[in-house]
Amino acid sequence: MSATTFQFLVLWSFILAPFLSVEGKIPESCKKNECPTYDVTEMGKDYEIRSYNSPVWISTSPFQNNSLVDATLYGLARLINYVEGKNKEKKVIKMTFPVISEVSKGNSIVVSLYVPKANQENPPSADDLKVQRWKASYIAVRQYGRFVKDSDVKTEVAALNASLAATKWAAKTPNAIFVAQYNFPFELYNRVNEIWFLY
Repeated sequence: MSATTFQFLVLWSFILAPFLSVEGKIPESCKKNECPTYDVTEMGKDYEIRSYNSPVWISTSPFQNNSLVDATLYGLARLINYVEGKNKEKKVIKMTFPVISEVSKGNSIVVSLYVPKANQENPPSADDLKVQRWKASYIAVRQYGRFVKDSDVKTEVAALNASLAATKWAAKTPNAIFVAQYNFPFELYNRVNEIWFLY
């Protein structure tokens, strides 16, 4: 995908976003692309707790950016180039989901893409990307639709905190908070996003 085409599709998607964004519960992208596997260990009102078994990610360097949306677009463009073969081994790998953006207390945002199981033992390398191997983890998840907006992230994080308030997870401090997105920017329908609290 050329940079010009990518920019055009992103611009067009944001023009139409208020009219065509819809909520979805099951990410359509996970029916077509590989996503990390997990077990649901607990379900509550507007949240679930998942157990992930050591997923592997390829991650950008931190973007110093006030906008999670902008940082995610820059990061996604680089990660798409990576899976299309712009890595040291010039190896093409399958596109996966979700794309996750870590929400930090400062302006530093790291964008990551799940590495397919077939490539996890020895992922292709790139000078400006690094491999992250998570330990087995619990993640509290809140799912929502529409296009991600910077103004919505704090609201959705607060809503997940409220859902967890009466549970044992309220006493735990997340190691990190992520926004997980299961769609390309130019996809208009069945959009699925998630707030993740990683424990």
